[in-house]
Amino acid sequence: MNRAMTVITHDDELLTVQEVAAWLKVEPGYVYRLASSGGLLRVYVGRYVRIPAASVRSYIKANTVEAVSPSPVRSARRPSARGRRRLRRAG
Repeated sequence: MNRAMTVITHDDELLTVQEVAAWLKVEPGYVYRLASSGGLLRVYVGRYVRIPAASVRSYIKANTVEAVSPSPVRSARRPSARGRRRLRRAG
């Protein structure tokens, strides 16, 4: 049984699935799905799954979307006479 091993530095913390779920404010099942799909790295410690904190940080950074500045609000104008006629015909 030959599995690829990943070396984790000593200062990188390993988190439980429940801790990651609390951090991301999601259900633990979603964390398992992220780990299965490759969205998060996972480490097996015996039969226990642990997630490196650096993996969670990089997931958050990769999935953060910058807010777009809202476009200026246009005042609601009443349709012109021609527009009102079109609306009457269509309706």
